Parts: sequence; C-alpha cells; structure tokens
Amino acid sequence: MRCAKCGMEMIEIEYKGVKIDRCSECGGIYLDDGELEQLMKPENAGVLGRLFSAFKD
Repeated sequence: MRCAKCGMEMIEIEYKGVKIDRCSECGGIYLDDGELEQLMKPENAGVLGRLFSAFKD
C-alpha cells in the first residue's frame, strides 16, 4: 500500500491491539474502516492522544 500524501510505502504497526498503517516517509497515519472506533472504545481511553503524540518528530 502507498501513502496517499507522498506515495511512499506504508508499514503496518500494531497499537493497543489495532493494526494501523503508517507512512515510512512522512509519518502519516491511516486507519481502515472500524479502526478509529476500536481506538475510541472506553478500554482504550486516552489512546488517541498518545497514539498521535507517539508519531511527532
């Protein structure tokens, strides 16, 4: 799979049991259908903030 922003190769990483796609070049994060909902479940409270902060340069 290629990044929609820069066209580079995407890598699949697992975060809190959810497999997400991350661009190897620009660091963009792409979620497949239903993955955002999984991350928003109560048992993953606060995950989104930590998820996005983990990819800041």
